[in-house]
Amino acid sequence: MKRVIILAICTILLGAPSAFAWGRLGHATIAKIAEDHLTPKAKKTIDKYLDGKSIIQYASYPDDFRSVHLIDIGFDATNSPRMTVWGHSFQANNDGTLYLSERRGNEYVKNCLLRIQPVIDNFGKNHRNMSDSARVVSLAYIVHIIGDLHCPKHIRYEDEPTSGQYPIFFGNKKVSHHSYWDGHLLKAFHDWGYMDVAALVDRYSNKERKEIAKGNILDWAAENARESRYTVSRKEGYKVSRLESTKDIVHAERQIARAGYRLAALLNELLK
Repeated sequence: MKRVIILAICTILLGAPSAFAWGRLGHATIAKIAEDHLTPKAKKTIDKYLDGKSIIQYASYPDDFRSVHLIDIGFDATNSPRMTVWGHSFQANNDGTLYLSERRGNEYVKNCLLRIQPVIDNFGKNHRNMSDSARVVSLAYIVHIIGDLHCPKHIRYEDEPTSGQYPIFFGNKKVSHHSYWDGHLLKAFHDWGYMDVAALVDRYSNKERKEIAKGNILDWAAENARESRYTVSRKEGYKVSRLESTKDIVHAERQIARAGYRLAALLNELLK
């Protein structure tokens, strides 16, 4: 089963364009940073579960297969009818605090924080006894969603519930505010491979990495919601200046590094 999944991913990787949170470059960079900080035991276990493949290869898997393989991590039409598509964003109030519910009034809202935590818990407790496909898919979703919850435009605020799905201008080009953070910003400053970007942003000391890795997914998401709140001021048609983009890339690089270190700490803990 693992080989079938791997072949399917290879097919997607060859044909699909960059899209969704951080794009392939951002997600691969986060996975690379995490992989470089895994313990020998965690690295050996992951190598076994993925048939020698890297978590980097699976970093964009949940974007490529939005509604496929969800049954492998416990969701199907009988126990969760809305899980035809996995949510990749989370909800926040206007003051930056988290909104931990799947409803806002009468509206159903997808909340990746509520969905990924059971996957993390189940994988930590049962990974030795899970099927091959469940292990692969669980790892892929953990890798991907930890990256997503650090993306500035994967937050749905009360007053900006679309997570940036409206047009702005960047370098005289019309792009969605969401895709500006997902890929356009990173590619504009770092049009290289993920290994180069990882080498650039993975510059924190061991002490700093340990401090960054403290907390849990709710702490990390709340931090992103507070620090990325400034992006809401950019409305439809906003023109991002060069100076603003140079500040934004610093924020993006910091978020990517944080995601990588925290993903490594989480995987090390789950596979200790």
